[in-house]
Amino acid sequence: MTLSALGIFSAAGAGGVVADTSFDLIETVILGSSAASITFSSLGTYSSTYKHLQIRGTARSNRATFSIDTLQILFDSNAMTRGHRLCGDGTTVFSAAENSVAEISTDVATSGSFGAFAIDLLDFYSTSKNKTVRGFSGTMSADAGGFTGKEVQLSSSFRDSTVAITAVTLDPLFGANLVAGSRFSLYGIKG
Repeated sequence: MTLSALGIFSAAGAGGVVADTSFDLIETVILGSSAASITFSSLGTYSSTYKHLQIRGTARSNRATFSIDTLQILFDSNAMTRGHRLCGDGTTVFSAAENSVAEISTDVATSGSFGAFAIDLLDFYSTSKNKTVRGFSGTMSADAGGFTGKEVQLSSSFRDSTVAITAVTLDPLFGANLVAGSRFSLYGIKG
């Protein structure tokens, strides 16, 4: 049985694969030096074309006390009202009430390791809906103390406001900086 027969790929022409075109790359930022945060501004310019936005990236912070850091998200400089996350490391599962949208590696983690994530901003410009964010991230690192930071995180956050979002900022929750080489790409979803 072929993968196409299983519905995993769609055939196009003579055996080609059709790419998913529902996401449009809008902007990519790759840090050349460390920064306290990353901001995508002027989101209102995308409101007539896109219903939802997604931020995909790989990032690392210079946090010096633990091999994992978490990213928080701010809409127009305002923190989310409520949030929760569910994490697992292959052995233990835990949850927390925290406005974290992604986990990333740190400077005490394995050299060169970056956490990867995808964060969805749903109905970002709607003035009739409260704002909801969902995130999926993973890290694979270890620190000098032997802690293995292999984690997968599912998260969601809520902002009790129907105000349209015009800017979104991501920054490390524990006050560290994002390091050079961290990459953030903004995608639009026409929905």
